[in-house]
Amino acid sequence: MLSHLDEDGPVRLDGVKLGICELMGLEIDEPKLGAFAGALNALDFPVQLLIRQHPPRLGSLKETLKEAQPEDLPPQTKAAAESLRRLLTDLETRDGILDRRFYAVCESPRIDDLRGLLARAGLSVYPLRGRQLRMFLVSALLGGSPVEPDEDAPIEVEIGRRETRIGDRLIRSLHLGKWPRSLAPGFLQGLMAAGAPMDLAVHVGPIPAEQAARTLEWQKVRFESAQSLSFKRGRTMSPEAEIALEDVTRLRDEVQRGRERLFHSSLSVTIHARDEASLKEMTQRAKAHFGATLGKLDNLAFRQRDGLLSTLPLALNAVAEWRSLDTSSLARLFPFSPPDLDTRSGTLYGIDMRACSPIVYDPWDGTHLNANTAVLARSGSGKSFSTKLGVLRGLCRGVTAYVIDPEGEYADMARAAGGRVLSPGVPGEGMNPFVIDKGDSEEMLQRIGSLRRLIEVMVGESLGAERRASLDHALAGYYAKPRERTGFRDFYKYLQESEAGDPDLARLLRPFATGSLRHLLSDEGDDLLNNEALVTVFDLHLLEPELRPAAAMVCTETVWAAAAQDPKPRLLVVDEVWSIMQHPEGAAFMVSMAKRARKHRLGLQFITQDVQDLLSEDSSRTITGHSGRALLQNAAFKLLLQQDAAAISTVGDAFDLPEDLQRWLLSCPRGDGLLLARGQRFPVRVEATPEETEV
Repeated sequence: MLSHLDEDGPVRLDGVKLGICELMGLEIDEPKLGAFAGALNALDFPVQLLIRQHPPRLGSLKETLKEAQPEDLPPQTKAAAESLRRLLTDLETRDGILDRRFYAVCESPRIDDLRGLLARAGLSVYPLRGRQLRMFLVSALLGGSPVEPDEDAPIEVEIGRRETRIGDRLIRSLHLGKWPRSLAPGFLQGLMAAGAPMDLAVHVGPIPAEQAARTLEWQKVRFESAQSLSFKRGRTMSPEAEIALEDVTRLRDEVQRGRERLFHSSLSVTIHARDEASLKEMTQRAKAHFGATLGKLDNLAFRQRDGLLSTLPLALNAVAEWRSLDTSSLARLFPFSPPDLDTRSGTLYGIDMRACSPIVYDPWDGTHLNANTAVLARSGSGKSFSTKLGVLRGLCRGVTAYVIDPEGEYADMARAAGGRVLSPGVPGEGMNPFVIDKGDSEEMLQRIGSLRRLIEVMVGESLGAERRASLDHALAGYYAKPRERTGFRDFYKYLQESEAGDPDLARLLRPFATGSLRHLLSDEGDDLLNNEALVTVFDLHLLEPELRPAAAMVCTETVWAAAAQDPKPRLLVVDEVWSIMQHPEGAAFMVSMAKRARKHRLGLQFITQDVQDLLSEDSSRTITGHSGRALLQNAAFKLLLQQDAAAISTVGDAFDLPEDLQRWLLSCPRGDGLLLARGQRFPVRVEATPEETEV
C-alpha cells in the first residue's frame, strides 16, 4: 500500500507520491452544482473523492476541556463540567451519531491544481500535512474518525471471502456494478443518512474530448443500426433502446459543443461494523438505497482486498471496473452534503439532526468572521435555556461571560455557577463606562461616539444637530486632558463648569448625577477586572422599563472598557436586545459594538423575540432604517429557534429559507432550531445533562 510517509504526503509502493486535502461540504442547490460541474469540466487528471463517516472520537476534546477548566469552580458547576465530558463519551458510542468528513486525493504534483479547481467551485480546501496527515491515514486503515496514532499498537488484518477483520472490527467492501440511468442531486445523501459507518470512494478519470466524441458517435451509429434493422423486420424499437438512443444523441451533441465531458468513474464502498449481525444489516441498507434507484451494489467475493484498497486514500482503483459518466451526472454526486460544523476544538453546542454529528466549534479560534451570535425565537422556544447552557459550557473552559438581564432570568444560574449578580441602580452596584484608558486615536473616537449615543438614550430624546455637536465637542475636550478621568460625575462637573462644557445638557443629565438615578452611574464601579468573576449578571429588573435601555448600554459599554484593558475570550449576552434597538442611537450603539467586538476578543450574543421589529425594512416599525439587519450581518452565528407564525415569512426572506424549513421552524420542538454559520444551515438539537440543567 504505502512505502513511507513524507511530511506533506504519503508515497505508494509504486513510488507515486500523493497529495490529500480535506474539503468542507456545501449545501446542494443548482448554482453550486453548476460551479462544481464547471470544475469537473476543467479537470485533466485522475482524482479520488472520498467520504468517510464514522463514530466521533472526542477524547482530545474531553482532555482539552479538562485542562481548560478553571480550578476554582464551585462543586455544582464542577459536576456539570464532568457531566459534559460524560455526554461526549456517550456520543462516541451512541448509534447513529457519526463524524462525516470529505477528502480529495491525487498525485502530489497536481494537488495545487486540484485545490484551485475545488476552491473555484465554492469548496473550502485544507491540505493535510504532518500530524493531521498521520492521524487521517491511521484512521482510514483502522476505521473511525481521525485520532492520534498509537505507534506501539499492533494491527491484525484477516481478509476473508466476503469480509475483512481489522482488529476487533468487521468490514465489507462493495462495488457499484450497475449505475442508475439518472442521478438526482445529492444522490449519495440518502446513503449517508442511513447511519452506517463507511468509507465511500469515487474514482474519476477524464476521457479526452476526441475519444469521448468518437465513442458516443459509435454508440449512436450502433443504436441507429439496430433501429433500422428492427424496422426492416417489421418490429418497433423497444422503449429502452429508444431512450438509450435519445440519451447518447443528446450527450454527443453536448460533448461536441464543449458543455459536457465524459469521465471514467468507479464507486466503491467499505462498510464498518462491530459484529456480523450489524455488518449484515448495514450491507442490506446500502444495497436497498441503490436498489431503489435501479442501481446495484455487487459483492466483491474473493476481492475484498481490492475493494479495501479502492476505498483507502491511495488514488488507486484496485477493483478496476469503470463506467462512463458525463459531467452533469458526476456533479450530482457532489458537492458533499450535508456539511458538518465540527472543528474538534471549543465546546459542544448541540447535535446536527441531519448529519447526525456533534456540532463543536470555538467562536474565538480565528477561523470565523467574529464570535458574535444572534438568537431569534418566539417566547417559550428555549432561547434562554440554550443561552444559559452556552454560558455554562463556556465558563467551564474558562470563557468569562457577562449577561445583560432585563427580566432577572439569569441570576440563579450565575449564583449556582459561583458568579456574581450586580443590580445597577442599587447603591454600591453602579457602573462607570466613562473611564477610558488612553489608547490609539481610532479607539478613542469610537469610545467617544459610543458615549455620545449612550447619553442620548439616557436623556430620552434625540439631540438636535447643534446639541449633538456641542456634546461631541465636550467629550473630545474632556478626554483630551492628560490627567486621569475618574468617571461620570467628573464629566458632569466638566459640562457644568468648563468653557467647552454645556450647562443645558448638564441639566438634562442631573437625575443621573444627583437625582433618583444617581446610583446607576457610579465612580466607584469602574473596574470589572478587579476580582473578575467567571460569569457576571447585570440584573436590571428592579429598574423602571423606560430606564432599562440606558442601563443596558451603560453595562455594555463598561464591559467593552474591561475588554479593551485585558483582551481575552469573553462573552457578552444582551437579552431582549430590542429594548436598546428601539432607540435610533441605541441601535447605532449596538451595531457599532458588534463591529468592534472582535478587536478585543469579545463575543456579542444578542437575543430577541421581537423578530419582525429586528428584521423589518418598514421605517414605520419600532426599529428604524436597516439597523436590525446590520446587526445580524455582523453576527457569524445565527440561531433560529421556534418562530411565531406572524414572523416566519420575514425570517424566511431575511435568511433565504426554503418553505420546508419555514414550516419546520413553526412547529419544531422546544430547544430545536436552525444554526446558520459559514454560509450553511445546520438543524440543531440542544442537549444538556441533568447536572447542567440543575445549574
